[in-house]
Amino acid sequence: MKKLMRACTLAALILVLFIGGAYGQFGYRVTNSSPEEGDIVEDFASAGTMKQTPAQMGYWDVGPNVNLFDQDDVMYLHVGDTVVTGVTSIRPNDIRLTPTAFGPHAAGSKVVPGDVDLGQKLTAFPPTLPRIVFVDEGTIFGQYDLNDSVYIKTVTPLGTIGTGDVRLNSTAGLPGTRVLDFDPDNGAACSILHSGPSFNLWLPGARGVIRFYNANGNIYTDPGALISTWPSPPIYDGPDVVYFDVSSPTAYPRNFGYLTPNAIRMSN
Repeated sequence: MKKLMRACTLAALILVLFIGGAYGQFGYRVTNSSPEEGDIVEDFASAGTMKQTPAQMGYWDVGPNVNLFDQDDVMYLHVGDTVVTGVTSIRPNDIRLTPTAFGPHAAGSKVVPGDVDLGQKLTAFPPTLPRIVFVDEGTIFGQYDLNDSVYIKTVTPLGTIGTGDVRLNSTAGLPGTRVLDFDPDNGAACSILHSGPSFNLWLPGARGVIRFYNANGNIYTDPGALISTWPSPPIYDGPDVVYFDVSSPTAYPRNFGYLTPNAIRMSN
């Protein structure tokens, strides 16, 4: 019976991994022929009682090694609280960046009420990790372009893809899979796209930020304000789609971008 359950779990994981990276799925790379190319994507913002910053990454430590991101742990993009303090927990609409055996849930799926991981403690990565990087496989050396593979680095050294790093969009494996010891991309040199830990902020050297497409168009109105004031920040919730967006930064009072080729979809 245990062997049957294990086989079913593995089959389910293979299924959820297989669909990753296709159009409309986690890991999909926007091109100049993508339907969403040119769509406005919003910066994560906080206002009044609505807290949507920072957007950081952490993991649920369920694997055999405590305080070490290993093969059984689940990685999340966590919105609205600081992961690096090590005292926060998984919230609704946090995004799983790796697939799970429970559920099972695909990489890119959002946490919803009733999920077993909702409310579980998030563990922070060591300083300088995680970060979003690319392997320069394209036509222009030193420039992030359409043929470059993209990863979330979870291990040192920072300039080399290593065992445990997570693929976002790669020729070597499906989105959400971890790099293993003898994989062809293990050891490849990589360069920074965003150094973290707050991936919603334009930091020195960043080539993009995490933004979201406000699918239902809802915005926050401060219930304590006598008169609604502009701008009212958009609300990130279940229907919205998250991207690593590489369009240029904009300025206050409205912070947004336009989806351009090379943006990476980070939610299903």
